[in-house]
Amino acid sequence: MTLHLPPTPAPEGQAHYTAEAQAPHVRPAPRPSATGAKSVLALLAAANDSTATAPYTERFDHAGPRTLAANSTHDLGEILVVTGEEPLLIVDTDDGCALTAVNEGKPRLRTDCQLLFRHAYQYVSFHVEVDSRTADAHIGLLRHTNLAEVQAFTLHRPKPLRTQEGSRLRHTIDYRAPPLEEVQGIVWRGGNLKLSHIELAP
Repeated sequence: MTLHLPPTPAPEGQAHYTAEAQAPHVRPAPRPSATGAKSVLALLAAANDSTATAPYTERFDHAGPRTLAANSTHDLGEILVVTGEEPLLIVDTDDGCALTAVNEGKPRLRTDCQLLFRHAYQYVSFHVEVDSRTADAHIGLLRHTNLAEVQAFTLHRPKPLRTQEGSRLRHTIDYRAPPLEEVQGIVWRGGNLKLSHIELAP
């Protein structure tokens, strides 16, 4: 299932590059909130130089499978992962690496994390895979100037018509922002999912 927000075509003919391998840096996280947006933005590129000039692809493979501790900021290069009360995992899947919660299969999670980009992008695309054993999850896209949500939607857990233990449903989220409304992050709250294949372009 593919969700287009709004239904505009993805950029064509643009080369993508991936993050180079490096040791992720971890620091205590300033909690992303309306009152703490300025401190979070301080972790990113300067406001007058935050617009991306080249596309970027994040597969999480350069970081390798690992645990991302709760209530911390994890520097993965172009992307900062700010965790909440639940730790996260980078895991291997049959389609590359993905970001997920530690307590996979636990119906009620307190997942509340942000994936912040060091630069602002007009086009954002990523995969999310929802497990039938988890709760609904909230996904929002964050505006670059203040990290306010410019698009938000709920991913409901799959409800198979027949018994299918461990069934999963994958969505592809595509969004193109209007001028001056570029996106600089993704927020994820609620139930568990696997997030992967992030594509960003100016």
